[in-house]
Amino acid sequence: MREPTLAERIADELAQRIIIGDLKPGERLRQEVFAHEFNTSHVPIREAFLRLEIRKLAFSEPRRGMRVAPLGSGDTREIARMRSALEVMGLRTLSGRLAPKQLAKVKEALVAGDQATDLVAWEASNRAFHVALAELSLMPRLVDAVRDLNIAFSRNALRHGSPEGWKPGYSNDHQRIYECLESGDYNMAASLLETHIWHGERVSAR
Repeated sequence: MREPTLAERIADELAQRIIIGDLKPGERLRQEVFAHEFNTSHVPIREAFLRLEIRKLAFSEPRRGMRVAPLGSGDTREIARMRSALEVMGLRTLSGRLAPKQLAKVKEALVAGDQATDLVAWEASNRAFHVALAELSLMPRLVDAVRDLNIAFSRNALRHGSPEGWKPGYSNDHQRIYECLESGDYNMAASLLETHIWHGERVSAR
């Protein structure tokens, strides 16, 4: 896969800050501030802002510039439906045995989740796991959609989650999905993934 552009890297960094709440809903995003921080011109910053807007993490107000988008209310079920449709479809397109090299990013995200020491780190590894699953489909548009949907899910999950009450743990769901992929049982992996997504939606909506 190609290396991300500067604008893409900046967009990903700002997206992470929005997800974890460092950049708060309604907060203004100033081009000059981030151009100085990332030591670049305004051009990649504007492109990064547009990427945030496409992901529905930011919005533009006439004569007031770009601001962080408000948190959605009641959209967790919509996100789960779309994630379930796309992520499960991605796994159902697989055929033949996957080589360890193809599963390397999935395994890396699985291990990162098991080793996470706080909720923010675990949520980042969870997003990486789901995006890595989507990448197995070799469908770039599906991967982009899954990445954006998981960003939206993470933002809702972190809003409802309690960092103080979070405890490190072993993700049985992720492990079982990985084992099915490793053995070539893609239908079972897809079924487990669908159940896992809807379980996450119920937890996030509490």
